[in-house]
Amino acid sequence: RNALVIRPTVIFGEANRGNVFNLLKQIYTGKFLMIGNGRNRKSMAYVGNIVAFMKHKLESGFSGIEIFNYVDKPDFDMNTLVSEIFRHKEQSAPKLRIPYPIGILGGYCFDLLAKVTAKKLSISSIRVKKFCSSTEINSDKLEASGFVRPVDFKEGLQRTLTTEFGD
Repeated sequence: RNALVIRPTVIFGEANRGNVFNLLKQIYTGKFLMIGNGRNRKSMAYVGNIVAFMKHKLESGFSGIEIFNYVDKPDFDMNTLVSEIFRHKEQSAPKLRIPYPIGILGGYCFDLLAKVTAKKLSISSIRVKKFCSSTEINSDKLEASGFVRPVDFKEGLQRTLTTEFGD
């Protein structure tokens, strides 16, 4: 018996309405404030590359159980990701930042407000913590597999931004 297990990191791409889309939309529409120093790194994957990798593995063959963590490298830090989005908009990234302690305190205030009003809010302490944490995934086995990504990370991001927000 053979099994191919692909464990992707957070996925983005055209027409994907997940967490990355929500973040891109907030940044792109100006409803975003940077919390923390922005040096936290995020592993991400462009959907077209994941599909290409699956096709590659199915065509090249495998035996037994093969497990791969899928991520497109390099991992961007939040400063770079935000800068790339503003570059697409042909604007400079805002300089205003909220220090992490103030951001997390604000998150706790939103938690309390959500509890009092019994409403789910888009800002919470958990979201602040997730945003400010690094999520780097090891993909050494993927890198050693010989797979060549058809779309580099920046190009995938630009394609997504063009499809979703124009220009």
